[in-house]
Amino acid sequence: MENHYLVLGVSPTSTHEEIKRAYYALSRQIHPDKRTNEAIGSPTVEFHQLSIAWEVLSDATKRREYDRQLNTHQNRNRGVVQDEVDLDDMDFDPKDCSYTYLCRCSGTYVISEDDLEAGCEIAPCTGCSLKIRVLFEAVDEE
Repeated sequence: MENHYLVLGVSPTSTHEEIKRAYYALSRQIHPDKRTNEAIGSPTVEFHQLSIAWEVLSDATKRREYDRQLNTHQNRNRGVVQDEVDLDDMDFDPKDCSYTYLCRCSGTYVISEDDLEAGCEIAPCTGCSLKIRVLFEAVDEE
């Protein structure tokens, strides 16, 4: 999924006016009738992409729908944190030095002691794209 905000070089929190300014500034640079010989063949953003991004982000209704779709897409790619689980509720495997917890898909969330010591608190499921945040307190061993 193309990120229209990246195409225009703006933030998803940008106002309509900021998006409009970015669109007009970029369109003056890369419009086929305005491009210089040195820019031909090497635009960062094609004018067609720019036009599509502007068409979507300039319309409040289309932008809301696009933001919803973009959020869903990004969450799917990141693997949204499904739940928070206390380390005490997880099973410890001394052989692997890892903690496990059953997922609703019948897979297993797994996180190693090394990951926890390194500050990683996200455990992925072995059977699906879900992840959990493992809640624990770091203990200094002195």
